[in-house]
Amino acid sequence: MMRAHLLLFLATILARFVSAQDEPPDIRAYLARVEMGETEVLQGELPSLLSRYPNNPGVLYLQGILTADGTEAVRIYQSIVDNFPKSEWADDALYKVYQFYFAIGLYRTAEIKLNQLKAGYPESKYLAGTNQADMKNMPDEKDSSGLPKPTQEKIVQNPPLKAPTEKPTLPETEPSQPAAEEMNRGQYTLQVGAFSQQVNAEKQKLFFEDLGYSVEVINRVRDSRSLFVVLVGDYRTPEEAKMRGTEVKKKYNINSMVVTR
Repeated sequence: MMRAHLLLFLATILARFVSAQDEPPDIRAYLARVEMGETEVLQGELPSLLSRYPNNPGVLYLQGILTADGTEAVRIYQSIVDNFPKSEWADDALYKVYQFYFAIGLYRTAEIKLNQLKAGYPESKYLAGTNQADMKNMPDEKDSSGLPKPTQEKIVQNPPLKAPTEKPTLPETEPSQPAAEEMNRGQYTLQVGAFSQQVNAEKQKLFFEDLGYSVEVINRVRDSRSLFVVLVGDYRTPEEAKMRGTEVKKKYNINSMVVTR
């Protein structure tokens, strides 16, 4: 009798253990930890999660969130959409793909992803935050120069088409405020985009302005082509600029390059 009770007890414990092993992880709890700034800690826990749940779309979505390389993150998100289209994380992943292409200026590809989101996930919470008007009158992808590889590059400023009317020079004893501001300006900045059409550059400018960054669009010439370059921030050293570039890539999956003014 004792033996039977012992076997029953062990069987119950084993069943609970197996059930616990099969229970999927609470991905929303992990995402909440990401919002709390525990990214590095979670990156250390991720290999164990992937080992235990290699085909769990929620774990794969978390992997995408924790991936600093924007291109690799998009590949992960797209694999969720392709392999787990019925998953609760499929629309989240597809919206991430849409955001990525829109942010880097590939508007036609972004429009395709947005239409896919509307067709496949009409009840998605993300559709309320998208505006079809933003996608209208966009040039083809071939009209957007995209972003060069993040290497140090000296770029030539395009001469102004029309010389501005200059005001009389102020006495040296009374320097103007703009001149003082120019002296305090950093020598380095981040180039986050270069577009053949100004409308695309202005869209990316608004994207970063909404995030609180100082941004400007400058018309420059590279390889005999006139481009509208989007510059973010002012930095006194290349190292300072690179640190901000790493932050931009980590948070928004957008590549950048350090350039001199």
